[in-house]
Amino acid sequence: MKTQTIGGVVIDGICTCLPAKSEDNLARCTEVYGDEKKAMSIVKATGISSRRIVEAGTSSLDLCVRAAQSLIAEVGVAPEEIGAVIDVTFTPERPMPCNACQAQRRLELPKDLMAFDINLACSGWAYGLSVAGMLAKSLGQKVLLLDGDTQTTYMEKSDAATVPVMADAGTATLVAPSEDVTESWKFAFLTDGSKGDALTLPFGGTISMDGLGIFKFVTMDVLYFIRDFMAAENLTPERLDAFVPHQANIFMIQQIAKKLKFPSEKLKISGDVLGNSSSATVPTTIAYTNARGKMLISGFGGGLSASVGVIQVSESCKLKVVEL
Repeated sequence: MKTQTIGGVVIDGICTCLPAKSEDNLARCTEVYGDEKKAMSIVKATGISSRRIVEAGTSSLDLCVRAAQSLIAEVGVAPEEIGAVIDVTFTPERPMPCNACQAQRRLELPKDLMAFDINLACSGWAYGLSVAGMLAKSLGQKVLLLDGDTQTTYMEKSDAATVPVMADAGTATLVAPSEDVTESWKFAFLTDGSKGDALTLPFGGTISMDGLGIFKFVTMDVLYFIRDFMAAENLTPERLDAFVPHQANIFMIQQIAKKLKFPSEKLKISGDVLGNSSSATVPTTIAYTNARGKMLISGFGGGLSASVGVIQVSESCKLKVVEL
């Protein structure tokens, strides 16, 4: 297994911006299935009772900028301290200019900085954190990592595969260089493009998901991938304070946590009331549950792609939840 180590960086803060609108999942699934009994079984199977969804006209950039504004004010960062902006999304406001460039404008950040998007779905936050950490060390400046998607804008409104799970959110994470090298971040990544048709968004189309194909990928490939990473890094649930997986499906992640031998109190969950907002679920869950300490994070889905990492979220890290 190929692993990456990044030392000398810290997370100053994480803020998630949730859409103010909360949709009752049982009521919505009853509309889709036309049968309340069937809808109840689906809600029970996913473990998702409600989902946060955007109003028409709200973009992933809107959510991420709102999160960034709140985080910058909370941490007390001067614009000139930020040396790069990265935006992880597969639902940008428009193909060009990219979200990160527009975030630089809307946040009134300096022009002499890097700004670019990373096109990834569910595995994306760890990818972004990896790149942000390397840039923070190289530049000697803070890096603003945005991560958000408005998936419900791209869903077929009667699609039985996506409606019960998918939601929206935007997040901002501030990564800073640090002289403290006692704790290093570790990452590993998995890519299997041969299975990519299991979760797609074609140009001008809507999201299509093979639920069974994704389930098999997560419960087999991803589970073994996380196990191998933990073994390679000599990690056990006892040595970790939290496990924060992508909130794809609550039943699914509970099964993964159980097989990895994490006690229920170390599994952090937000998707039961917020839904699955793609890669934003990991930072959202950290902020929403106020998770602290040494934690295992993992994202998995579109690509098909997976990521796993061990990071530190200190007591001094600012965690915040806002709405738009």
